[in-house]
Amino acid sequence: MIISGINEINSGIELLKPQSHEHVAIIPLKTEPNYKLDILTLKKGFELGLVEVKELKESTVNTLTVKNNSVTPLLLIDGEEVVGGDQNRIVNSTILVAPKSECNISVSCTEHGRWKYKSEFKSSPHIADYNTRMSKLMAERSNKPVQSEVWSSINRLERSIEFSSDTQAMSESYDSQRTNHEEFLKEFNIVDGQNGVLIIVNGEIKGFEILLNPEIYSHFHEKIIKSYLINSKAENTTFTVNTNEAELLIENAKDSTFEDKKSNGLEKAYEFENSDGFGNLYIYEDEILHWSYFIKISEDEEDEGLKDSVEPTEIII
Repeated sequence: MIISGINEINSGIELLKPQSHEHVAIIPLKTEPNYKLDILTLKKGFELGLVEVKELKESTVNTLTVKNNSVTPLLLIDGEEVVGGDQNRIVNSTILVAPKSECNISVSCTEHGRWKYKSEFKSSPHIADYNTRMSKLMAERSNKPVQSEVWSSINRLERSIEFSSDTQAMSESYDSQRTNHEEFLKEFNIVDGQNGVLIIVNGEIKGFEILLNPEIYSHFHEKIIKSYLINSKAENTTFTVNTNEAELLIENAKDSTFEDKKSNGLEKAYEFENSDGFGNLYIYEDEILHWSYFIKISEDEEDEGLKDSVEPTEIII
């Protein structure tokens, strides 16, 4: 199935007042609030004791089991991290798990140097960094080994921030940058009605994320911003935020051709691409559940990222 644009879906996007600090700026995004759909986030599910994430009976790197004991659907977001188990993992694709159900989900390891049970899984305060999400998405679309691309990206992340984790754990790279990130997060506040964000680094738009409603977005606001911060270095702190350019970019994204991709739960999933960027769109009951868009990197940057790929490993015990 192919849908030509999403104008028939609730896609009226309002750009709110920009916020900026040093070399990074954000534009809060707002769509028509949607609270009619009662959906549980992974973070809330863990807090309420309604969600279980476990290794398979025969543990394997790229699959986990999720049990939703709630009477409402459970939302897991592309790039969302869970820590514990035999290795920390990120979710490979946004999925809406049916109420009172259990299913296996596709994941990628974000801790290459550990394969030993540590603790029960719990929600992480992080999602995969921007570059890792980009690498994962490009690997999926070009049929390259996703896991090796994720490990390679995390290796590059450690080098870029001059940090080394004993187990090459992405979460520890984030922890090493906590003080710096907190400084930025104090300047980037959630505003009334916000359910999305567009990120600008050194004057260049990098991407945007939109979620179903402000309540769900609030669980991801800091995670999304940190995922861009950790890959950024100050090069231009005097730029002007061009809201017209941002508005045009969103309109162009809306006018892309959206093609079916495999759904793993209750959601309908689409992938799309245009001359500027690419991303994924997830729909539930004719509403935007999650919409992510990333600006394409240059060929030089892409070639550089392929120089140190890590061979994929499938571990089963």
